[in-house]
Amino acid sequence: MPPTASGPKKSEMPNLPFWVTLPVIFIVSFVLGEHYGFPWWLRLLAVVAVSLLLEAVNQGVRRVIRRTRADGGMA
Repeated sequence: MPPTASGPKKSEMPNLPFWVTLPVIFIVSFVLGEHYGFPWWLRLLAVVAVSLLLEAVNQGVRRVIRRTRADGGMA
């Protein structure tokens, strides 16, 4: 029986945890500021870009896994 729209799906993939995103953002900000001398506004733009990149990778991986599960595994 397929899951209903009102209830959460059991097979839905979880999102990338915040505890993974936060250290990556701090590391990017630190490296760009300390090693490359980026001003604060350029570091902020880099943090936004890295956040968007992590979310895009997360969604891409979730789509591939969902498609693989829908096809019945690796063919």
